Amino acid sequence: MARTMLKRGALIGAAAAMMIGFASAPASAANVGVQLPNGRGYMTFIDDGDKFVVCDTKADGHGVTGKLWTYAQGRLLSVGTWDDGGDQGCDRGSYDIIGGRYFQMELCWHGGGCVYSDAFSER
Repeated sequence: MARTMLKRGALIGAAAAMMIGFASAPASAANVGVQLPNGRGYMTFIDDGDKFVVCDTKADGHGVTGKLWTYAQGRLLSVGTWDDGGDQGCDRGSYDIIGGRYFQMELCWHGGGCVYSDAFSER
């Protein structure tokens, strides 16, 4: 019971952090990035071609997962997920960043903890 309540609390906290990110002053798209503490990894949006790079930069037995979120139709939507870890090189993906809509990156270390980018859009 306590474990379930902790998980729910963590999910609510993560959703609140993302809503705060969407409410803050958004950045126009150029290259945007977010980094995990202690050099564990990073996620970068590359505006030229709307590409995403997710890198696990520490051989600590834990990978990283990068997610792309947008707020549309009155709710948060996950529109892309990329994982890295256990192999050489970084993982890459793409998603068309639609003008007029705001996006936010979430990067999580599989050993615990997530960080969020500022909200950004392509205008």
